[in-house]
Amino acid sequence: MGNLIDRLLEYGEPPWDFADYMQVALYDPDVGYYMQPKVKLGYKGDFYTSNHVHSVFAETLIHYFMTVIKKHHLSPYICEWGAGEGQFANHALSFLEKNYPDFYEETTYIILETSPYHRKIIEKNLQAHKSKVILFSSFAELTKAIVSFDGVVFSNELIDAFPVHRVKMTTNGLQEIKVNLEDNQLMEVNVRCENEDIINWLDIYGPKLPEGYCTEVNLALKDWMSKLRSWLNKGLLVTIDYGYKNEELVQPQRKEGSIRGYKNHTLVTNPLRYPGEMDLTTHVAWDAFNQLAEGLGFSTIYHGFQEQFLLKAGILTFLDASAHMTPFSDQFKKNQAIQSLLHPSGISAFFQVNVQSLALKMATHELLNNDLMK
Repeated sequence: MGNLIDRLLEYGEPPWDFADYMQVALYDPDVGYYMQPKVKLGYKGDFYTSNHVHSVFAETLIHYFMTVIKKHHLSPYICEWGAGEGQFANHALSFLEKNYPDFYEETTYIILETSPYHRKIIEKNLQAHKSKVILFSSFAELTKAIVSFDGVVFSNELIDAFPVHRVKMTTNGLQEIKVNLEDNQLMEVNVRCENEDIINWLDIYGPKLPEGYCTEVNLALKDWMSKLRSWLNKGLLVTIDYGYKNEELVQPQRKEGSIRGYKNHTLVTNPLRYPGEMDLTTHVAWDAFNQLAEGLGFSTIYHGFQEQFLLKAGILTFLDASAHMTPFSDQFKKNQAIQSLLHPSGISAFFQVNVQSLALKMATHELLNNDLMK
């Protein structure tokens, strides 16, 4: 932990903003969790994503992206922000190559992935599609090469790992939860909140905290959204993540906020317990997300649980009624995966899909109809 503390000291003397701690613990080039050369995803890692259920997840989404691109005459560009090991991209491009070769030939798949370790794995995993993929390490690098963009911007479990500030409402007013150093141990400490950006955020976007309640403030989201809007001319922003609306953020069961750690598929409630050695996440504040986006000109056309989106986007068209006769076939496994993705208590129940359009005359019914997969 010594190197991590050295990095934190570069931000000044303690106590440190929790966002600074999270930035170092996750993204520091030397000690950050995401930058470490170790497996983080899947059975051998610390957490699963929907990509690990089956390729049908990516197949359903890429078909929807293709449908929108064709209907609205967008450039056949797809940008995935935070691609991990490239599993979604591989499934999506393999599906297009097999089923829609003409569209596949036209498509450019852009990946922005900050982790050097993951970029190496992406290059290996997408070797079969290397002529279709452009890989970038930062937004600055991306925008230098591609000045502006129209197409689809997609992320899956990206926003939940943005560094956040933490606050608590007390009898003495709003307190900021910071990270202190005591006897070479990281400890939480509450100080009076004097950060005007945090105070203004809560005034504008909420939630209105009852006394004794904590929440997270994702100032990094505003910066990310502004940068994205300056780059995107026209297209679709599809964001998949777990989160809550304001009224849900102030329910008694969320009194302590939503910051969590994950290590070896085990939830860790103390975010300071394994600094740099575990994933840190917080639930997306969807009201703030959509209010920010709409203030920049986006139109929110869909927000709902993942299983409902997959249903409306046509995942059932991938079913094969005859597959029950051959329980070891690939199609049988796909049928089982579809059932898992749609089950009320399955992985999709934990995620929401947020779809926003920019400079497109799109109505909600365009997304939610039964003709998408025809």
